[in-house]
Amino acid sequence: MKMNNIKQFLIITFVTAITSNLSIAQTGKVHSNGITIAYEAFGNKDNEAIILIQGTGATMLHYPKELCQKLASKGFYVIRFDNRDIGLSTHLDSLGQPDWNAIGPYVGTCKTAPLPYTLQDMAKDVIGLMDALSIPKAKIVGVSMGGAIAQLIAIYFPDRVLSLTSMSASSGNPLRPQGDEKALAAMSTPPPATSNTDSLVSYLVKVYKALGAVDSDSILMKRAMGHVKERNWEPSAVNRQAAAVIIGDYCDRRPELAKLKMPVMVIHGDLDPIVPLEAGKEVAATISGSELCIINGMGHDISLKFVDQIAECIIKIASRARK
Repeated sequence: MKMNNIKQFLIITFVTAITSNLSIAQTGKVHSNGITIAYEAFGNKDNEAIILIQGTGATMLHYPKELCQKLASKGFYVIRFDNRDIGLSTHLDSLGQPDWNAIGPYVGTCKTAPLPYTLQDMAKDVIGLMDALSIPKAKIVGVSMGGAIAQLIAIYFPDRVLSLTSMSASSGNPLRPQGDEKALAAMSTPPPATSNTDSLVSYLVKVYKALGAVDSDSILMKRAMGHVKERNWEPSAVNRQAAAVIIGDYCDRRPELAKLKMPVMVIHGDLDPIVPLEAGKEVAATISGSELCIINGMGHDISLKFVDQIAECIIKIASRARK
Protein backbone atom coordinates (compact mmCIF):
# COMPACT_ATOMS: atom_id res chain seq x y z
CA MET A 1 0.00 0.00 0.00
CA LYS A 2 1.39 3.42 -0.95
CA MET A 3 2.19 5.96 1.77
CA ASN A 4 -0.64 8.33 0.73
CA ASN A 5 -3.14 5.49 0.78
CA ILE A 6 -1.93 4.43 4.22
CA LYS A 7 -2.42 7.98 5.53
CA GLN A 8 -5.93 8.16 4.07
CA PHE A 9 -6.77 4.76 5.57
CA LEU A 10 -5.56 5.83 9.02
CA ILE A 11 -7.47 9.12 8.88
CA ILE A 12 -10.70 7.39 7.84
CA THR A 13 -10.26 4.77 10.55
CA PHE A 14 -9.62 7.46 13.19
CA VAL A 15 -12.64 9.54 12.17
CA THR A 16 -14.86 6.46 12.02
CA ALA A 17 -13.77 5.42 15.52
CA ILE A 18 -14.54 8.87 16.94
CA THR A 19 -17.96 9.00 15.25
CA SER A 20 -18.75 5.50 16.47
CA ASN A 21 -17.83 6.38 20.07
CA LEU A 22 -20.00 9.50 19.99
CA SER A 23 -23.04 7.59 18.76
CA ILE A 24 -22.89 4.98 21.52
CA ALA A 25 -24.49 6.05 24.79
CA GLN A 26 -23.02 4.77 28.03
CA THR A 27 -26.00 3.91 30.24
CA GLY A 28 -26.12 3.55 33.98
CA LYS A 29 -27.87 4.24 37.29
CA VAL A 30 -26.50 6.05 40.32
CA HIS A 31 -27.68 6.80 43.84
CA SER A 32 -28.49 10.49 44.29
CA ASN A 33 -30.25 12.38 47.07
CA GLY A 34 -31.88 9.23 48.43
CA ILE A 35 -33.14 7.93 45.08
CA THR A 36 -31.80 6.25 41.95
CA ILE A 37 -31.20 8.25 38.77
CA ALA A 38 -30.98 6.58 35.35
CA TYR A 39 -28.76 8.34 32.82
CA GLU A 40 -27.05 8.11 29.44
CA ALA A 41 -23.73 9.74 28.63
CA PHE A 42 -22.20 10.62 25.27
CA GLY A 43 -18.56 11.40 24.53
CA ASN A 44 -15.36 11.24 26.53
CA LYS A 45 -15.86 11.34 30.31
CA ASP A 46 -12.59 13.28 30.64
CA ASN A 47 -14.15 16.22 28.78
CA GLU A 48 -16.08 19.01 30.46
CA ALA A 49 -19.64 17.91 31.22
CA ILE A 50 -22.93 19.23 29.92
CA ILE A 51 -25.90 18.13 32.06
CA LEU A 52 -29.29 18.16 30.31
CA ILE A 53 -32.36 18.51 32.59
CA GLN A 54 -35.82 17.72 31.28
CA GLY A 55 -39.28 19.19 31.87
CA THR A 56 -42.52 18.03 33.47
CA GLY A 57 -43.46 14.46 32.62
CA ALA A 58 -40.64 14.14 30.09
CA THR A 59 -38.08 11.36 30.08
CA MET A 60 -34.54 12.00 28.94
CA LEU A 61 -35.56 10.98 25.40
CA HIS A 62 -37.01 14.48 24.94
CA TYR A 63 -33.39 15.54 24.43
CA PRO A 64 -32.88 13.90 21.02
CA LYS A 65 -29.91 11.62 20.60
CA GLU A 66 -28.91 13.82 17.66
CA LEU A 67 -28.53 16.82 19.98
CA CYS A 68 -26.45 14.85 22.47
CA GLN A 69 -24.16 13.55 19.72
CA LYS A 70 -23.70 17.01 18.23
CA LEU A 71 -22.67 18.45 21.60
CA ALA A 72 -20.34 15.52 22.25
CA SER A 73 -18.72 16.02 18.83
CA LYS A 74 -17.61 19.46 20.02
CA GLY A 75 -15.58 17.99 22.88
CA PHE A 76 -18.11 17.76 25.71
CA TYR A 77 -19.20 14.88 27.95
CA VAL A 78 -22.98 15.03 27.56
CA ILE A 79 -25.37 13.54 30.10
CA ARG A 80 -29.12 13.22 29.75
CA PHE A 81 -31.12 11.57 32.54
CA ASP A 82 -34.59 10.74 33.80
CA ASN A 83 -35.79 13.05 36.57
CA ARG A 84 -37.15 11.48 39.73
CA ASP A 85 -40.60 9.92 39.24
CA ILE A 86 -40.12 9.42 35.51
CA GLY A 87 -38.51 6.99 33.12
CA LEU A 88 -36.15 4.44 34.68
CA SER A 89 -35.34 6.60 37.70
CA THR A 90 -37.04 6.01 41.07
CA HIS A 91 -40.82 6.35 40.96
CA LEU A 92 -42.21 7.77 44.18
CA ASP A 93 -45.69 6.26 44.28
CA SER A 94 -45.32 5.86 48.04
CA LEU A 95 -45.69 9.65 48.35
CA GLY A 96 -49.23 9.48 46.99
CA GLN A 97 -51.00 12.00 44.79
CA PRO A 98 -50.88 15.77 45.41
CA ASP A 99 -53.66 17.32 47.51
CA TRP A 100 -54.58 20.08 45.06
CA ASN A 101 -57.01 21.78 47.46
CA ALA A 102 -54.30 22.02 50.10
CA ILE A 103 -51.69 23.20 47.59
CA GLY A 104 -53.84 25.88 45.93
CA PRO A 105 -53.52 28.63 48.59
CA TYR A 106 -49.72 28.50 48.34
CA VAL A 107 -49.47 29.22 44.61
CA GLY A 108 -47.50 32.43 44.03
CA THR A 109 -46.61 32.90 47.70
CA CYS A 110 -43.14 31.24 47.84
CA LYS A 111 -44.24 29.65 51.12
CA THR A 112 -43.60 26.01 51.94
CA ALA A 113 -46.50 24.00 50.51
CA PRO A 114 -47.60 20.42 51.31
CA LEU A 115 -45.90 18.86 48.28
CA PRO A 116 -44.61 15.32 47.70
CA TYR A 117 -41.32 17.04 46.75
CA THR A 118 -40.11 20.39 45.42
CA LEU A 119 -38.07 21.77 42.53
CA GLN A 120 -35.29 22.31 45.08
CA ASP A 121 -35.33 18.58 45.78
CA MET A 122 -34.98 17.96 42.06
CA ALA A 123 -32.09 20.42 41.88
CA LYS A 124 -30.35 18.42 44.63
CA ASP A 125 -30.91 15.29 42.53
CA VAL A 126 -28.76 16.84 39.82
CA ILE A 127 -26.00 17.72 42.28
CA GLY A 128 -26.13 14.13 43.56
CA LEU A 129 -25.85 12.85 39.98
CA MET A 130 -22.78 15.01 39.46
CA ASP A 131 -21.25 13.76 42.71
CA ALA A 132 -21.87 10.14 41.77
CA LEU A 133 -20.22 10.67 38.38
CA SER A 134 -17.29 12.61 39.92
CA ILE A 135 -18.18 15.82 38.08
CA PRO A 136 -17.14 18.80 40.24
CA LYS A 137 -18.46 21.44 37.83
CA ALA A 138 -20.67 21.31 34.74
CA LYS A 139 -22.42 23.33 32.09
CA ILE A 140 -26.07 23.10 33.20
CA VAL A 141 -28.85 23.06 30.60
CA GLY A 142 -32.55 22.85 31.41
CA VAL A 143 -35.76 23.06 29.39
CA SER A 144 -39.18 24.11 30.74
CA MET A 145 -39.39 22.74 34.32
CA GLY A 146 -35.80 21.67 33.77
CA GLY A 147 -34.99 25.32 33.04
CA ALA A 148 -36.39 26.31 36.43
CA ILE A 149 -34.37 23.52 38.07
CA ALA A 150 -31.24 24.65 36.21
CA GLN A 151 -31.79 28.20 37.46
CA LEU A 152 -32.13 26.95 41.03
CA ILE A 153 -28.88 25.00 40.71
CA ALA A 154 -27.13 28.17 39.49
CA ILE A 155 -28.64 30.14 42.39
CA TYR A 156 -27.97 27.69 45.24
CA PHE A 157 -24.93 25.78 43.92
CA PRO A 158 -23.05 28.40 41.86
CA ASP A 159 -19.69 26.77 42.60
CA ARG A 160 -20.86 23.69 40.65
CA VAL A 161 -21.98 25.60 37.54
CA LEU A 162 -19.64 26.66 34.74
CA SER A 163 -22.45 28.01 32.57
CA LEU A 164 -26.24 28.05 32.57
CA THR A 165 -28.54 27.53 29.59
CA SER A 166 -32.20 28.20 30.40
CA MET A 167 -34.52 27.04 27.61
CA SER A 168 -38.28 27.56 27.26
CA ALA A 169 -38.43 28.65 30.90
CA SER A 170 -39.62 31.61 32.93
CA SER A 171 -38.13 33.53 35.84
CA GLY A 172 -40.80 32.27 38.21
CA ASN A 173 -42.54 35.65 38.09
CA PRO A 174 -46.20 34.87 38.93
CA LEU A 175 -47.30 37.90 36.89
CA ARG A 176 -45.55 36.78 33.69
CA PRO A 177 -47.59 36.39 30.49
CA GLN A 178 -49.52 33.14 30.48
CA GLY A 179 -49.63 30.58 27.68
CA ASP A 180 -52.23 29.95 25.01
CA GLU A 181 -55.51 28.76 26.55
CA LYS A 182 -56.05 25.95 24.04
CA ALA A 183 -52.50 24.67 24.46
CA LEU A 184 -52.76 24.81 28.26
CA ALA A 185 -56.11 23.01 28.14
CA ALA A 186 -54.60 20.25 26.00
CA MET A 187 -51.70 19.97 28.42
CA SER A 188 -54.00 19.73 31.43
CA THR A 189 -56.12 16.96 29.91
CA PRO A 190 -55.37 13.88 32.03
CA PRO A 191 -53.89 10.80 30.35
CA PRO A 192 -56.23 7.88 29.67
CA ALA A 193 -56.64 5.56 32.65
CA THR A 194 -55.11 2.61 30.86
CA SER A 195 -51.86 0.75 30.36
CA ASN A 196 -52.63 0.20 26.69
CA THR A 197 -49.55 1.23 24.72
CA ASP A 198 -51.41 2.53 21.67
CA SER A 199 -53.69 4.72 23.79
CA LEU A 200 -50.79 6.21 25.72
CA VAL A 201 -48.78 6.81 22.54
CA SER A 202 -51.76 8.55 20.93
CA TYR A 203 -52.16 10.74 24.02
CA LEU A 204 -48.48 11.72 24.06
CA VAL A 205 -48.48 12.60 20.35
CA LYS A 206 -51.41 14.97 20.97
CA VAL A 207 -49.45 16.55 23.83
CA TYR A 208 -46.36 17.01 21.64
CA LYS A 209 -48.47 18.76 19.01
CA ALA A 210 -50.04 21.00 21.66
CA LEU A 211 -46.50 21.94 22.69
CA GLY A 212 -45.79 23.02 19.12
CA ALA A 213 -43.88 20.01 17.80
CA VAL A 214 -43.16 20.23 14.08
CA ASP A 215 -41.75 16.74 13.49
CA SER A 216 -43.75 14.26 11.41
CA ASP A 217 -46.35 12.00 12.98
CA SER A 218 -44.10 8.98 12.45
CA ILE A 219 -41.23 10.65 14.35
CA LEU A 220 -43.55 11.74 17.16
CA MET A 221 -45.04 8.26 17.43
CA LYS A 222 -41.57 6.72 17.59
CA ARG A 223 -40.62 9.15 20.37
CA ALA A 224 -43.82 8.43 22.30
CA MET A 225 -43.32 4.68 21.89
CA GLY A 226 -39.84 5.05 23.36
CA HIS A 227 -41.22 6.78 26.46
CA VAL A 228 -43.95 4.21 27.02
CA LYS A 229 -42.10 0.99 26.19
CA GLU A 230 -38.45 1.82 26.95
CA ARG A 231 -38.66 4.42 29.73
CA ASN A 232 -41.55 3.15 31.85
CA TRP A 233 -43.64 6.31 31.36
CA GLU A 234 -46.29 6.40 34.09
CA PRO A 235 -49.06 9.05 33.99
CA SER A 236 -49.70 9.10 37.75
CA ALA A 237 -46.13 10.19 38.49
CA VAL A 238 -46.50 13.29 36.31
CA ASN A 239 -48.94 14.81 38.82
CA ARG A 240 -46.26 15.02 41.50
CA GLN A 241 -43.89 16.83 39.14
CA ALA A 242 -46.72 19.16 38.08
CA ALA A 243 -47.41 20.04 41.72
CA ALA A 244 -43.75 20.91 42.24
CA VAL A 245 -43.91 23.20 39.18
CA ILE A 246 -47.13 24.93 40.21
CA ILE A 247 -45.49 26.03 43.45
CA GLY A 248 -41.82 26.32 42.50
CA ASP A 249 -42.23 27.99 39.14
CA TYR A 250 -44.64 30.60 40.48
CA CYS A 251 -42.12 31.85 43.04
CA ASP A 252 -40.25 34.87 41.67
CA ARG A 253 -36.55 34.07 41.18
CA ARG A 254 -35.59 37.41 39.64
CA PRO A 255 -33.81 38.84 42.71
CA GLU A 256 -31.58 35.75 42.86
CA LEU A 257 -31.14 35.46 39.09
CA ALA A 258 -29.91 39.06 38.98
CA LYS A 259 -26.95 38.02 41.15
CA LEU A 260 -25.67 35.25 38.85
CA LYS A 261 -22.10 35.70 37.63
CA MET A 262 -21.56 32.69 35.33
CA PRO A 263 -22.11 32.86 31.53
CA VAL A 264 -25.82 32.45 30.77
CA MET A 265 -27.70 31.64 27.57
CA VAL A 266 -31.49 31.96 27.32
CA ILE A 267 -33.02 29.92 24.48
CA HIS A 268 -36.65 30.42 23.54
CA GLY A 269 -38.92 29.68 20.61
CA ASP A 270 -40.89 32.57 19.23
CA LEU A 271 -43.99 30.34 18.93
CA ASP A 272 -43.89 28.81 22.42
CA PRO A 273 -47.58 28.30 23.38
CA ILE A 274 -46.89 27.30 27.00
CA VAL A 275 -44.21 29.76 28.18
CA PRO A 276 -44.49 32.79 25.89
CA LEU A 277 -41.38 34.38 24.42
CA GLU A 278 -41.85 37.44 26.63
CA ALA A 279 -41.17 35.26 29.68
CA GLY A 280 -37.86 34.15 28.18
CA LYS A 281 -36.95 37.72 27.36
CA GLU A 282 -37.62 38.60 31.00
CA VAL A 283 -35.12 35.95 32.14
CA ALA A 284 -32.48 37.36 29.79
CA ALA A 285 -33.19 40.94 30.88
CA THR A 286 -32.88 39.95 34.54
CA ILE A 287 -29.43 38.33 34.27
CA SER A 288 -26.75 40.87 33.45
CA GLY A 289 -24.53 39.85 30.55
CA SER A 290 -26.72 36.94 29.48
CA GLU A 291 -27.36 36.15 25.83
CA LEU A 292 -30.76 35.59 24.24
CA CYS A 293 -31.16 33.02 21.47
CA ILE A 294 -34.58 33.24 19.81
CA ILE A 295 -35.41 30.33 17.52
CA ASN A 296 -38.00 31.22 14.91
CA GLY A 297 -40.75 28.69 14.43
CA MET A 298 -39.99 26.74 17.62
CA GLY A 299 -42.67 26.05 20.22
CA HIS A 300 -42.28 24.33 23.58
CA ASP A 301 -40.75 21.20 22.08
CA ILE A 302 -37.27 20.15 21.00
CA SER A 303 -38.16 19.07 17.48
CA LEU A 304 -35.42 17.60 15.30
CA LYS A 305 -35.72 20.59 12.94
CA PHE A 306 -34.22 22.86 15.61
CA VAL A 307 -31.45 20.61 16.96
CA ASP A 308 -28.66 22.38 15.05
CA GLN A 309 -29.74 25.84 16.25
CA ILE A 310 -30.19 24.70 19.84
CA ALA A 311 -26.79 23.00 19.82
CA GLU A 312 -25.12 26.10 18.40
CA CYS A 313 -26.51 28.28 21.21
CA ILE A 314 -25.55 25.77 23.93
CA ILE A 315 -22.05 25.35 22.53
CA LYS A 316 -21.57 29.10 22.26
CA ILE A 317 -22.14 29.71 25.98
CA ALA A 318 -20.48 26.46 27.10
CA SER A 319 -17.34 27.38 25.19
CA ARG A 320 -17.16 30.67 27.10
CA ALA A 321 -16.99 28.81 30.39
CA ARG A 322 -13.91 26.63 30.23
CA LYS A 323 -12.42 25.59 33.58
